[in-house]
Amino acid sequence: MTATIGGWTIILLLAAYLLHILWRQIAARSPVAIAAFVAGYFLLATTIRLTEPYHLLRPIWLPFVYSYIWLAISAAIWLPAAVSAGRRGLSFPAESPRITALLISQLTLGLGCLLTSPFLQWRPMAAYIMMPPMIVIISYLLYRLFLLALLRSKWAGLSWGMLLLSTLLSPLACSVLGGWLAPYLLGWT
Repeated sequence: MTATIGGWTIILLLAAYLLHILWRQIAARSPVAIAAFVAGYFLLATTIRLTEPYHLLRPIWLPFVYSYIWLAISAAIWLPAAVSAGRRGLSFPAESPRITALLISQLTLGLGCLLTSPFLQWRPMAAYIMMPPMIVIISYLLYRLFLLALLRSKWAGLSWGMLLLSTLLSPLACSVLGGWLAPYLLGWT
């Protein structure tokens, strides 16, 4: 990536999203979420190290670029400790709505891209890995959607229908927007 205005905009967008994640983690003061976040970093760094053993510093800095993958891994670690499943959906009685919305949005996006990619010619996964700025924007919109649903919910939970729809529609949005935005993003860098 060259030092253009578009390139710097992309870097600032990724940095702003990482700072938002850190701010949410600190503000929530959830020991389970923070421990899962730290463990998620080490799992992602170890995975990167095992896939590319000759690049020594890449496992250290690459999780900061792919902060949404880091957060999805930490959400998968956090979920069994924080969730209570019922007939209506998933509730999170011990967690704040903001950290819940942040983690669940990343979990549904990551899981959706992973599960639907074989049926969509791997386009959602390609966008998930190769277009971090677009994924960050989709992630933030999903976060806001889940936060609104959690704040309006009387039982502090998310319905099964909403979780299923977001898991299925977010990868579809990734593949459609990825095909449309790829030429523009490549021209900016």
